[in-house]
Amino acid sequence: MAAVGTAKFLGEVLKIEGVNGTNDNDIIIETNDVGRYDTFMLSNTAGACDVEVNDGNKWLTTAPLSLEDEGSSSVNPVIVTSALRQYKFTGNFHKLRVRQNGSTACTNVILRCRQNKR
Repeated sequence: MAAVGTAKFLGEVLKIEGVNGTNDNDIIIETNDVGRYDTFMLSNTAGACDVEVNDGNKWLTTAPLSLEDEGSSSVNPVIVTSALRQYKFTGNFHKLRVRQNGSTACTNVILRCRQNKR
């Protein structure tokens, strides 16, 4: 399922474990089609990451996706993760790409994808 990373299904949740990064802008995770999912959680143990989306035609790379820090009391979205935090984002995307942001290796990156029950 994942173009970069290792995909596992855990019930209705798709869990993708990324490769470890080395350099700024390394691709840690790149998914195939995730159009059936609308809720995503991202975490990592070291380094920083950002997320790009694909609308089915092209990668939208002008700005990374805004993420909600699930452990913060602030309601302000962020575009770059911090280590040992849990980030949430929602939407309908064709593909997702998680990149390393900065020179510190981005490690143990996990992306969870699920569909909200409506």
